[in-house]
Amino acid sequence: MSTLKQPVQTDQTTDVAKFMDSATYQQKLSDTPTTYELLKTGHDIDPTAPALSYFLQATDDNYQTHESLSYAQFLAQVHQVGNFIDSLNLENDAVIAMLLPNLPEAFISIFGVQTRHIIMPINPLLEPEVISDLLSTAQARALITLAPFPKVEIWQKAQYIAKHVPTLAHIITINLADHVLGKKSLPAKLLQYKQSLAENGWQSLLFGYEAGLPTHIQHHHWTIALATQPKDKLTFANNPQKHRHAESFSSFFCTGGTTGRPKIAMRQHKNEVSNVLQVRAVLGDDVVGHGKTVMCGLPLFHVNALMVTGALPLSVGGHILLATPQGYRGEGMIDNFWRIIEYYRVNFFSGVPTLYSALLNVASEGCDVSSLEYCLCGAAPMPVEVFKQFEAQTGITILEAYGMTEGNCGSSTNPKDGQRKIGSIGRPFPYQPMTVAIIDDSGNFERHANVDEVGVVAIRGDNVFVGYYIDSQNADIWFTDDAGNRWLNTGDLGYQDSDGFFFLTGRKKELIIRGGHNIDPKLIEGPVYQFEGVALCAAIGKPDVYAGELPILYVQPKPDTTIDIEALQTYCQTNIGERAAIPKEIHIIDEMPLTPVGKVFKPALKRLANVATVEQMLSEHNIKATISTPEHAKYGFITKVVVDNREQLEQAQHLIGQLTIASEVS
Repeated sequence: MSTLKQPVQTDQTTDVAKFMDSATYQQKLSDTPTTYELLKTGHDIDPTAPALSYFLQATDDNYQTHESLSYAQFLAQVHQVGNFIDSLNLENDAVIAMLLPNLPEAFISIFGVQTRHIIMPINPLLEPEVISDLLSTAQARALITLAPFPKVEIWQKAQYIAKHVPTLAHIITINLADHVLGKKSLPAKLLQYKQSLAENGWQSLLFGYEAGLPTHIQHHHWTIALATQPKDKLTFANNPQKHRHAESFSSFFCTGGTTGRPKIAMRQHKNEVSNVLQVRAVLGDDVVGHGKTVMCGLPLFHVNALMVTGALPLSVGGHILLATPQGYRGEGMIDNFWRIIEYYRVNFFSGVPTLYSALLNVASEGCDVSSLEYCLCGAAPMPVEVFKQFEAQTGITILEAYGMTEGNCGSSTNPKDGQRKIGSIGRPFPYQPMTVAIIDDSGNFERHANVDEVGVVAIRGDNVFVGYYIDSQNADIWFTDDAGNRWLNTGDLGYQDSDGFFFLTGRKKELIIRGGHNIDPKLIEGPVYQFEGVALCAAIGKPDVYAGELPILYVQPKPDTTIDIEALQTYCQTNIGERAAIPKEIHIIDEMPLTPVGKVFKPALKRLANVATVEQMLSEHNIKATISTPEHAKYGFITKVVVDNREQLEQAQHLIGQLTIASEVS
């Protein structure tokens, strides 16, 4: 009988916090209670240093045309935003929503609004009905969004929102045309004017593009609204009734959940400040600090972009390079990626696995990328093969990390110096304990898991959020251990090895992670159940080399019923409120696999999807193999591949290694 190894100490502070001891951490947390003080700290290092640069287009050499703001200019605009929002005379803790692509104004809005109220960034790709539902739930009072612009649908969504969110009283619009520089500036504004005229007719001549807004909505132009506001200070800073402190709400971020709609995660200033300090404790200030350039290409409605490539460098005087309104998805971004790194002497960037997969197809030869020191990967599991290939081709160190919106952003990472373990999410950030716990069926704590024993990954610390806006959604996310410590159940399954490194083995919550974006299966299943003839349905993530996972749908028809797949696909495109969630494949099956209590058993469907993906991948390369999905102690099941021809073994291992699935190839 073997003896189980005892759990590893869950708080790795003693040997991971190389750059900030506990006393210093606590002092900095006290000195910088809000994100405004965090920004001021970075500003005071050198007010003349560049804080934010921005380029609108990445095609050809357009990426070389950019705007820049110094720390003094950036802070001045943050002051103006805070003062303007205060002038609206809203109640304390008012929710100010932001529906914007990646623009300098998005960063400025987030920090500016937080000086007085609560910012709520929204994914512009969500359908207007979903956005309206979220803003109505949060009782949003104002919306910062985009003025009409050719081929951009955000203003049309804002008009819908204005009519369907009863608490909304103000809309502030930012003109994208203001960022079109040089000879293209005038044509861009003419196109914008023609579009407004086509949509609103003669009324736009008299009242402007806001003519279609409800009469109770007060419209404000960003530049006009800010022009009269003081730049040198927050005019309300000394008013105790308006003062923000560590436990004031700072932001509401929407995150995937189990309700069929994104959940609204409520975060305090101390959550954001402490997480920045935790990262600095493990990485040091030199990685993204004064004199370093950090590229931000992830969307600013996502915490990775805001914290890792936003609040973190701004707190230590670093320089942010904001890349196109669409971020990494902007036209020309991938093709010119290494040229952009060379031109701006980028030192650090953060991305998701799909970015690294895409960059493997773009040669860096001929570009001087010696400035690039580190890059971070998060939001979704990194395929081991992609990890190895990228580091081999570029020589750049990837820091694989793990985190979630509910933990503010980051919770663990592989260290930048010393031992790293490929496939691991690393070790916990300092001053943020992480554990693996054995939880019973009712969600109650039984014990901490032993070394290499799979359980639920849980976190606690100053960075952990307050809870979800809808209280009923908080019922099963917390547990208390035998020492009285309160933990956040991440819903992820994993284990910890004897060196203190954590490994994920699956997700207890059934989110589909497409390119780092969380998709709730119920967002797909809810509408599909309303389609005529559907008895049971289940949405899962199918492995994909580029996206990590793609949503697919399994459907069991009602007895004596035939379902037209094309009609169902069309229905999904119309009725699913998030484009990324529309299933890429629909499969009709005779009988849905069920658990003993009658619930759909999704692991069986995951097996089908994994086998189908591997079969197709091998077939395309004329590799014959036997594929099975045996049970595995840690992963539940693995995809086992036995290749017929030994000479094709290495090729098969390479192909399957690009997928984020537990596999064994022999």
